[in-house]
Amino acid sequence: MTNFAKGDGYTWVVVPGTDQYTFTEEQIQQKLLKRHRMVEHVITGPYNTRWFSYLTLSNPLLFCVCNGMDEQYLSVHKGDKVLVSRWRKRWLYGCVKRKLKNQDGNLVEKEIGGWFPRLCAMEPVEQTQKKVE
Repeated sequence: MTNFAKGDGYTWVVVPGTDQYTFTEEQIQQKLLKRHRMVEHVITGPYNTRWFSYLTLSNPLLFCVCNGMDEQYLSVHKGDKVLVSRWRKRWLYGCVKRKLKNQDGNLVEKEIGGWFPRLCAMEPVEQTQKKVE
């Protein structure tokens, strides 16, 4: 039995009723659904992605507690609004919009995501009430 790919790597045989971009279109729809389910949180205390700042937020006995993720951490500032998409017991994963300089030196709004301590954030009352209804 020989395993040779059918096609040239740019085009391929697809199941009847689909096209070559069906999977990509489905992924885009999933991302839109995920964005729709995100919950906005307001940051009540700063976190600068260093363990020391996490320890100042909580009990020093929690030093060994980590989120167990290989993904990046997110620096947050008091008053930031973060869209949270995932959570763990003590950590939230969210995206915040920041104005950063691009290569030309112009300010561009960019969405940055990462994990930050749950202790830093508070879910607005309006959204909590919507969940109950």
